[in-house]
Amino acid sequence: MLQGQIIKASGGFFTVLGESGAEYVCIARGLLKKERELLMVGDYVLFEPSATNGKGIIEKLLPRINLLKRPHVSNVDQLAVIMSLKDPSCDWHLVSRILVMAEKEGTQAFLCLNKTDLAAKDELEEMTAQLDNYPYRVFYTSAVNAAGLDQLKDSLQKKCTVFAGPSGVGKSSLLNAIQPGLSLKTGTVSEKIKRGRHTTRQVELLSLSSGGLVVDTPGFSRVDISDLEGAELADYFPEFEPLREKCGFRNCRHISEPRCAVKEEIGSSLNSMRYEHYQHFIKELDKQGVY
Repeated sequence: MLQGQIIKASGGFFTVLGESGAEYVCIARGLLKKERELLMVGDYVLFEPSATNGKGIIEKLLPRINLLKRPHVSNVDQLAVIMSLKDPSCDWHLVSRILVMAEKEGTQAFLCLNKTDLAAKDELEEMTAQLDNYPYRVFYTSAVNAAGLDQLKDSLQKKCTVFAGPSGVGKSSLLNAIQPGLSLKTGTVSEKIKRGRHTTRQVELLSLSSGGLVVDTPGFSRVDISDLEGAELADYFPEFEPLREKCGFRNCRHISEPRCAVKEEIGSSLNSMRYEHYQHFIKELDKQGVY
């Protein structure tokens, strides 16, 4: 048997990239076939290749390093949250939801704000001010005029990166600009609903000439956090960590408790918008009885 990685999954067929660089269209055998939803892009597997036609049978799923549920992909090094400055405008609550789930899985993440060519200078300055003390790397990019593409491309080298975000923000356009030979299908934003139309229909692992791998994913506008343990939510806001031991109460929720070191730093060393999202998520989990 050979070892390989699933780079595409569709209709019960899995395209597996072997260690030699050859691709095989495989099906899953036995229990794996019955539970094929367990197999996903990014999975490392053992498979038996056909000797003649480039097909094969997946025999075993190998242990995963990590697993993201939205988008559904495994064994990634980092997650890039792709948002656009305009058309559609950035959904900051969705950004924080994605980042929380990345932290939960122990996956590094960064933010990419795309379509800077549509934003005026004062809008960019306002955005920069809004992101003061933001705890993640932020790239400002444009697939139209190539702004920020060199820095983004450098961050993808020798890593497996998931591009995640809503439809219409330019995920496929960015990948086409980074590596034109990909020729990924791109779409436009609806003038009526101000949201993008789905152009990427499935999760796919793509090889970059720079040596990295990128997972292109269909757009989504919601991330469910109801499976989180509310008592651990603060663990998924890494900017809180240096301050938590200074709180007056050991199990401080950073909401209404006195002598809370986290609250004292809001607007100073901590980003105000991020704390607002934390408050919102706590209330959401409280209503569901998760806390």
